Amino acid sequence: MVTSQFWFRSALRSVARLACPLVVCLAVMAGCSQKPPGMPDVAPTSGVVTMDGQPLGGVGIVFMTEKGGQVAFGGTDATGRYEMRYTGKYKGAVIGTNVVKISTPTEQAPPPNWKDPIPAKYNEKSELKADVKAGENTFNFDLTSK
Repeated sequence: MVTSQFWFRSALRSVARLACPLVVCLAVMAGCSQKPPGMPDVAPTSGVVTMDGQPLGGVGIVFMTEKGGQVAFGGTDATGRYEMRYTGKYKGAVIGTNVVKISTPTEQAPPPNWKDPIPAKYNEKSELKADVKAGENTFNFDLTSK
């Protein structure tokens, strides 16, 4: 009887030693994954941008909800690939219908008569929309220069 009580207590202590760090880790992870108060739901959003069938690298992309508010932003790499970021560590775009604007970034204020090589129908007068849903989202944009 004494040995079974000793074995039980020993097993209980072993389980407690293993469980405590696991519980603490899970609690920390749960706290870290919570979004800030007032932040809308976002979902991972990525894709590829091409113009006239060629990858369009080095451009900026903005997803803006029709309701307004903070925008998600991204940029393309040399292969035209992009991934949206809402803010800080939060990747993705706001769930819902978004107006998408794609434009050429400039290092400084462009001259008064500068015209973006990307047509206005894709940026300041954008006709592009994306319906972001919960889960992974892929939106490829095939632009034309005309």
